[in-house]
Amino acid sequence: MAVVNGLVLVEGLPESRRTTTARSIAGWLEDQQVDVEHWAEGRVDHPVDRPVGPEQVTVLGTADLLAIAAESPASSRALLGAAEQHGDVWLVRHAQHPDLPPALVERIVDAGRETRVPAEVSTALVADTWERYGAKGVQGVHVWESVLLRSPDAGLVARLVEAVRSHAPALVYLDHDRHGAATRQAQRREQELAVVASLDLPTLVVPTGDGMSEDHTPAVLAFVADHLGLEGRSVLAGSEQVA
Repeated sequence: MAVVNGLVLVEGLPESRRTTTARSIAGWLEDQQVDVEHWAEGRVDHPVDRPVGPEQVTVLGTADLLAIAAESPASSRALLGAAEQHGDVWLVRHAQHPDLPPALVERIVDAGRETRVPAEVSTALVADTWERYGAKGVQGVHVWESVLLRSPDAGLVARLVEAVRSHAPALVYLDHDRHGAATRQAQRREQELAVVASLDLPTLVVPTGDGMSEDHTPAVLAFVADHLGLEGRSVLAGSEQVA
């Protein structure tokens, strides 16, 4: 395997061929003998996707926390020792407390399903997960899809990019522009393009709404190759090799 490290972020609206593009990038890197992992959208073990949930963090309201703690002295000690207060809610970071009894974890997770997570807490948790990932010495190339542009907040997105700067991130944005100007999707597209344009990040914008998505594959792979220092490698487009 070639020693190449990096992070490729594949973003775009639904129907823009994010998964197909991410798979093409990962598959091509494998063909180049590069150590690569494709993190598909929705993977429960994703290092930064969906920080609130049983695999990462559970958010509890004060009433639920006190109700669980009152069930037994042991529950009280364990829960109050693990919970962190953030304003009106409490966080239990499961990875930091692997010794919590399974029955207690189940109670915490069940109660957390009904908790409304304040926007500021959700934002802080997202940023925290990216910063934790950025601090790790990750090896190989990781291809992520649909995790960067979840928020239209350009400041937050820039903070996420900065958090993983040490992993040499690059962005492939799939611009699906088939929607009418007045639709919600079109408005979201304009928001995302504005955020993308504001980022200090190697970026390729691909016009996937022209019905010729497969024709753009060589350009995507050439961009990734250049970013990762793999210039000169051939990129595959159907049965055709493109230098």
